[in-house]
Amino acid sequence: MSANTKMPTFMKAMANVAAENKVSSKVIKAKMAAKAKRAKEVSKERALELSEEKKNAKELAKLQKIADKEAAKQAKAEAKEAAKLEKAKAAAEAKEAKAAEKLLAKEAKALEKQQAKEAKAAEKALVKQAKIDAKEAAKEEAKEAKEMEKQQVKEAKAAEKQQVKEAKAAEKLAAKEAKAAEKLKAKEAKKAEKLAAKEAKKEIAKTEKVEAKKAAKLDRQDLIQEIVEKLGGEEITQVAVEA
Repeated sequence: MSANTKMPTFMKAMANVAAENKVSSKVIKAKMAAKAKRAKEVSKERALELSEEKKNAKELAKLQKIADKEAAKQAKAEAKEAAKLEKAKAAAEAKEAKAAEKLLAKEAKALEKQQAKEAKAAEKALVKQAKIDAKEAAKEEAKEAKEMEKQQVKEAKAAEKQQVKEAKAAEKLAAKEAKAAEKLKAKEAKKAEKLAAKEAKKEIAKTEKVEAKKAAKLDRQDLIQEIVEKLGGEEITQVAVEA
């Protein structure tokens, strides 16, 4: 940087302000002395305040002790009074409970008497109503029995009529079935007769065939015998017989 460099304008202004507000060492010492004096005064005032506070705290503690003692005394008196009042209250409640119990017993007795009276009246009313109901029931039963008897007679007549009708139908059906059975029996008998005739015819034919065969055999033997007799040779006869 060269020696002839120009200082900026704002720096010049700052330098001027600093020069104008420059404080001398005398003034600084005076200020410092004033500050020290003020600190000393403040410290003294604080010490006085602390002493006063300590004194006040001691006084307050003394007053608090007295107040606590009075409060304990008052609490004891109040507790004694409360116990006395509680005892009186319990006695009054016991008296009231006894009176209430007596009243309840009296009311219960009266209620029991009233209930017995009502029960007796209700029983009497029930007996009366039961008699009326029994009479009505008997009347109704007689009516129902009469209706039932009438219905039964009607049903019996209808049943009898139905039985007659069914008997006639059954008789008619039986006659029809008997006729059909008779017809079937005649048909089967005719068929059996025809079959028997056929079988008999077959048997006769068979018998005739056997008899014819036997007759032919006999005729043959007779013929052989006759030949044998004519020839008179036993040997020939034997051969013929075996044949």
